Amino acid sequence: MSETVSEIVRILGELRQKAEQLTVDSAKGVPLVRLGLMTTLYFKHGHTAETRIRLEACFNRFYEAFRPFLKWQAYKHTRKLSPSSFATCRRQMLESPAREPLVWSISSAAPTEAATHRMCVVGAGEGQNDTDHSCLKMILPWTLLEEREGAKTYEGWLKYLCDQVRSEHGYGGLACIMPDEDARYFPLEYRFAQEHTGLMVDAGPHMESLHLLDRIKGASWYTVLGSRFVKVLGGNDRLRRQLSACSDVVFQSYEAGLLVRNGLLPMLGEKGEAPSKSYLALHNALAAVRVRTTGCLHPYPIRGRGFTEQSTAHWYVRFEEKDKPPVSAGQPCPHAGYWFSNAKARSRRFFNVGEIMPAFEHIKAERTKWFWSHDPE
Repeated sequence: MSETVSEIVRILGELRQKAEQLTVDSAKGVPLVRLGLMTTLYFKHGHTAETRIRLEACFNRFYEAFRPFLKWQAYKHTRKLSPSSFATCRRQMLESPAREPLVWSISSAAPTEAATHRMCVVGAGEGQNDTDHSCLKMILPWTLLEEREGAKTYEGWLKYLCDQVRSEHGYGGLACIMPDEDARYFPLEYRFAQEHTGLMVDAGPHMESLHLLDRIKGASWYTVLGSRFVKVLGGNDRLRRQLSACSDVVFQSYEAGLLVRNGLLPMLGEKGEAPSKSYLALHNALAAVRVRTTGCLHPYPIRGRGFTEQSTAHWYVRFEEKDKPPVSAGQPCPHAGYWFSNAKARSRRFFNVGEIMPAFEHIKAERTKWFWSHDPE
């Protein structure tokens, strides 16, 4: 128990430090980029009356829970949020024709600022149901995790939203929160994402949905897998067995699938740092359903300063184990694990960090190379 508490304290300390580095204010002190706790869920049948009633319940619950923070609303046009304007938009949304796409958001910030709290939905119209997903997104402050039972509170929100919309797939974790649809700050998100592999890049989830009809975006702190994706992966039991060696990976069912949590708290990760064993294992376990690329993570690319198709493809494999360079005999071992040498058969063995890599009799040391073995068995 004490180890768990100390690990939580350590992670939260790192998040506090990194959150300051990932915060960018304007000259007037207006937050333009900040670290946030983000959830994105993809679902079908966003045009039906039943689903829109369920969405209205999601928005109402969010409004009641965070009313002191919520200031703005956008439905057909942006306006100040008040009890009366919220009630009006709820009614208009429920009465809107099924053929019309649905776009609605309530937020703590004006469109020119980075919000601490936000819920928004982009719902496909009836004519798009077979060719596109609807998308629900929620933003909460990462500092929720510092509160007593904060992680459980977040999980409760995630499970509730998944049940309400019968989510097909989705993800939840840390992300850079920016002003709505303002491409000027994409270069900052790009830079931060290069420095921290744990950040989800989520600038245009509704625009990525066409690439995510039969694929998921990949591993995050929480990975949402609808039942059809669980089936493709071999079923609930097979997936649990495949990840049983990873104590950090925890499963919880929701009405239409599985929630997979990776770790007690979300991790930011560092540039050049090897992915944790649990993220690597989950990434590999999801191979059959993971998307390889969505074209470009930024819907409005900025040449030389944001994501391109090539860097987007690299981002999608950021949790894959990179090849380690060979080590010459006489040099210290740089990574603990199994290594083998092509200078001698059956040379494969375990080395600790700092252990000197040996040479072999009758073979010059400078001609002996040791290579990393990917297979741990």
